[in-house]
Amino acid sequence: MSPYRSFWIAILAYGALSAAAFLHPAPTDLPAAGGGVAGLLVVASAGYALLRPDRVGGPDEWNLAVVAAVGGAALYAGITLLGAV
Repeated sequence: MSPYRSFWIAILAYGALSAAAFLHPAPTDLPAAGGGVAGLLVVASAGYALLRPDRVGGPDEWNLAVVAAVGGAALYAGITLLGAV
């Protein structure tokens, strides 16, 4: 997989997990709703980057930014899953 796709898929996963963590069935407070909406905005921007790579920049080679994004998304997914159990 290319570093470009890996980077934006990791950002997409982070946004989706963030939105799922904040948007409970009925968010009762403004910060929770705001966090969920922010996660959805991250999902929308990463989805756009994956659908239209000619209009959005991204890494062309494996570097620290790509490894940090992929590793951070994996770590966030693991911690989110452990918190749900």
